[in-house]
Amino acid sequence: MSTILRALVGAATVLAVGAAAPLPAQSAPPQRFAYVDTRLILDQAPGRAEAEAQLQKEGVVWEAEIKKMQDQMTAIITEFQKTSAAMLPAARDKRTKEIQDKQGEFQKRNDAINAEAQKRQADVMQPILDQIKIALEDVRVAGNFDAIFDVGQNATIVAVNKNLNLSDRVIARLRVLGAPVIATPSKSAVPTPSAAKPSGMPVNSPTGVGR
Repeated sequence: MSTILRALVGAATVLAVGAAAPLPAQSAPPQRFAYVDTRLILDQAPGRAEAEAQLQKEGVVWEAEIKKMQDQMTAIITEFQKTSAAMLPAARDKRTKEIQDKQGEFQKRNDAINAEAQKRQADVMQPILDQIKIALEDVRVAGNFDAIFDVGQNATIVAVNKNLNLSDRVIARLRVLGAPVIATPSKSAVPTPSAAKPSGMPVNSPTGVGR
């Protein structure tokens, strides 16, 4: 093989090896993480105090009706306990059944009131929670963070750089967004004299009332 031919073969081999060699991979940009304490954020969220005040105002009306019904039930049971010894067995059994039926009605209404109260609380607080989600996403995007963890929800983080705490930024963003509109109570959520919560009332036998 001539010197020129050997040189050409050698050059071709170098080119082939170079073409087959993988290019060095480009390193991915480092991920960025931060954290917040949603308990602190929710406590300082615009509209939170007004929402709680509204719920407490509505709760006072419910509690007044509840107490009225409890007092009525207490009076019925007290009267029965005083007179039951002098009743004939048939009359005593009948009266016992009437009281148990009444207590059953109260318990049914109790469950309905609890469900309505929970729904009302969700209706009032949900706009605030939605606002917090918006603020969190705004802060995450603005800071180019890949994820934001919540140390207020049983997080397992045991040590962290406090400079990564974005709670104040989220609160500041919430103040810019402003307080959301508090949901007004629906007609079904307005307490009525029959909307009483008989918590602690016995349902098996009319032997007393516990609070």
